[in-house]
Amino acid sequence: IVTTEIRRVPKLLECDSKSLFGAVIQASQLGLEPGSGLGHAYLIPYGKECQLIIGYRGMIDLARRSGQMISLTGEAVYAKDRFEYELGLDPKLKHVPSTHAERGELVYAYAVARLKDGGVQFIVMSRSEIERIRARSRAGKSGPWVTDYDAMAIKTAIRRLFKYLPVSIELQRAVVLDEAADRGEQASASVLACDS
Repeated sequence: IVTTEIRRVPKLLECDSKSLFGAVIQASQLGLEPGSGLGHAYLIPYGKECQLIIGYRGMIDLARRSGQMISLTGEAVYAKDRFEYELGLDPKLKHVPSTHAERGELVYAYAVARLKDGGVQFIVMSRSEIERIRARSRAGKSGPWVTDYDAMAIKTAIRRLFKYLPVSIELQRAVVLDEAADRGEQASASVLACDS
């Protein structure tokens, strides 16, 4: 898998071997396969450093493996979609995607978790909230924020929802790693060994 990724992204060979090996080990510890095939995680070169970036599909997979959730989904909402949500004591969310071929610009992203105990938790993020997070990201002007904006918006909503869900140590570790990568930092070894 790693050899395939190096063929796909030759700049990985220019990375420090420790950072490349560390990113591969992190993916292995989380049980995520790097590469664009499954969309679970990606090995991304930043200069001489390689970082593991977890995709939203990887986060969903980790959440499902936690045993606390029946399902976790994320969606993008476009200008021509019909979308309503309400917070408070009786929260509601309704999204009817437009049938037009061109649905317009992304205006919201949301994530919904159905919990094993029957509860439902969701979070909605406006484009401006997503943009504020993008502005703090080291890769905010390149990489997936440019090539796959909608997927990054969905991932941002999913990651925000995790703060309100019962999650496993494995999933907490994944979120810490992903947030560190967004800031351009390498996660410390103590994060990786938090459940040892």
